[in-house]
Amino acid sequence: MITKLPITAAAYQELLAICERIYPYEACGLLACSDGGDTIDIVLPIQNVHEHPEDSFAFHPVEWTNTFFGMQKNRQQLAGFFHSHPHSHAQPSARDYAGFPPAQGMSCWIVSLQERDRPVIEPYRMQDGRFEPIPLVLA
Repeated sequence: MITKLPITAAAYQELLAICERIYPYEACGLLACSDGGDTIDIVLPIQNVHEHPEDSFAFHPVEWTNTFFGMQKNRQQLAGFFHSHPHSHAQPSARDYAGFPPAQGMSCWIVSLQERDRPVIEPYRMQDGRFEPIPLVLA
């Protein structure tokens, strides 16, 4: 069970930059750890193909598959998923619950750009059908 999942400062900045580039739409993608690591140091954006990208996200299926197999090829470990909330808080929405893959214990990071000059990143883990906050730890 994930109680904390550190992220490097470089990955943290890359996560913010990806979400900012996609604004005013939701960005989405994967977070990974290098071979054998336990710290997120890789941010892999995936194109959002949802029909309402301003408040929802859906991974592009081919890009998702290619990214996931590329991670395996490069001996990277999936650490979690991320997406942004361009116009709301970094708290899980009803759409987040509906769209989150059934991955018990997996982390989900939400980036709020509601106040663009003060973005907020909140990591969660899925546990027993609920998003539970976990501490944000910079490595």
